[in-house]
Amino acid sequence: MARKAQATQITRLQLAQRYIIRAQAQSRGVLARRNVADYRDRQVSVLPWVVAIQATCRGHLLRRRWYAYVKRIKARSQNIVKIQAHIRGLLIRRRLAMLRAAFQRSVFSVTKMQAQARARLVQRRQDQLTKVFSDRKIFGSIVGLQAAARGMLQRAAIARQLYALDRLEDTIVALQAQAMGVLVRRRVGSQLAKLEDITDVLVRVQAAVRTYLARKRLLALIRGLRKATPVVTQLQARARASLARHHHNALQKTLAKVGIVKSVGGFQALARAAVARNRHREQIKRLEFSLPDVIGFQAVARGFLERRDWCAWRDHLRRNHSVASALQALFRGVLQRRKFHEKMQYYHENLEKVIKIQSLFRAKETRDQYRQLTMGTNVSAGTIKNFVHLLDDSENDFQEELDLERMRKQVVERIRENQALENDVNDLDVKIALVVHNVKTFEELVKARRKYGADTAAAHASRAFVLAAHGDPFAGPSTLDHAAKRKLELYQQLFYLLQSRGEYLAKLFLEMSGDNVPEKDRRLLERVVLTLFGYGQDRREDYLLLKLFQV
Repeated sequence: MARKAQATQITRLQLAQRYIIRAQAQSRGVLARRNVADYRDRQVSVLPWVVAIQATCRGHLLRRRWYAYVKRIKARSQNIVKIQAHIRGLLIRRRLAMLRAAFQRSVFSVTKMQAQARARLVQRRQDQLTKVFSDRKIFGSIVGLQAAARGMLQRAAIARQLYALDRLEDTIVALQAQAMGVLVRRRVGSQLAKLEDITDVLVRVQAAVRTYLARKRLLALIRGLRKATPVVTQLQARARASLARHHHNALQKTLAKVGIVKSVGGFQALARAAVARNRHREQIKRLEFSLPDVIGFQAVARGFLERRDWCAWRDHLRRNHSVASALQALFRGVLQRRKFHEKMQYYHENLEKVIKIQSLFRAKETRDQYRQLTMGTNVSAGTIKNFVHLLDDSENDFQEELDLERMRKQVVERIRENQALENDVNDLDVKIALVVHNVKTFEELVKARRKYGADTAAAHASRAFVLAAHGDPFAGPSTLDHAAKRKLELYQQLFYLLQSRGEYLAKLFLEMSGDNVPEKDRRLLERVVLTLFGYGQDRREDYLLLKLFQV
């Protein structure tokens, strides 16, 4: 009776969980707002001084830590870099050795398994091709396909030959050039042999030709000189400039001699010194005469400039007071928004942790309040208020919840039976179509029809045997090898990931919602998803399915 009462109480608490959470959240909000209001009232008077002192202390501490940290890093940087390089090299060499050892150990088994898998795949493909190719229509289409394939192969061979010729184009061109050179040399030799007999005639012809070419060159030169008269003029000007520069350089070299330089330099120095002394005396006399006036004028000018700058700055500040206030407000707003975005980003990154901590904290508070309600003597009014709604639940409500769960399981079982019947009907349709095409006999159809009914252990065994015969690696536990077990584990991980991460299936639903997707694929997707979540029969699957719908 105590266990039954405890189970009833736990069930009532689970049913009233959302009300408890809502009341707890409201109570926490009231307490938090009250504490924040009290804290603000206490801290308003000393807030500016506290903020200034805290900022100064933080800055001093941070600068001290930063200088110490920089000194430590500078002192140890070389050793740290060397140690990191050695560690990286050691880890890379160790990983490479382990990878080589693993490859050497698994070469034989992997090769053998690949050979068996390839042989099985080739046999299966050969059987399927033999069945498909026995049809006359397919045979005729295959003949046309073979003709097209032969044409494609012939074109590919011609293309490869053309590609090879393109690659050998330079060699062929060189060979052709050599052959042409041999032929041309032969022709030239034969022509030279013929020309030796008519040497005198050729000499006269060459003389006439040379005379004609010389006259032609002379006329072309005269025309070119007439056209190039400006260019020649410029060239002459440049030549004259070059001669002038040479003359000037020669004069400088002459003046650069030691004797001339000393005499000229000394005379120039004496003249400059005398002129400078005269100017200095005149300037000192003028300055001594006007020194008081200059000092006063400079002071007045400096004062005027400073007053003008100060008044201009004051007027500028007064004119732009509103703009400066707006800019300061905008800058403060940018800083506050940046801080807020950083806080929100940190909150979103740690949202799962926050939710988990909140759920643990709420559960602990609820357990403490319930323990205080059931076992304590002085129960607070807030605890009694949180659990008042449980007094409205009776044994009939609990029985209704149990009936609802039982009816839900029955609905799931009926859905599964309907889907099993639909699959059997589809199998029968396929087998009837195969019978029409003389692929299966009527005896196999009768056997398949007898299997229609309750899904017994024998039916499961026969179905597993048929699946194993058709190459299903997960048909039976006795036929699973290491690779099949590993593949089965990967499939289990895949299903767990699809259940826990709803965004993948949500993206698939979005892709399947288009108009170009057939209805058959949508029904298949619906059956697969409902089977993946167990039709929401358990609380975990129900929660994950609802999360998927929410996403």
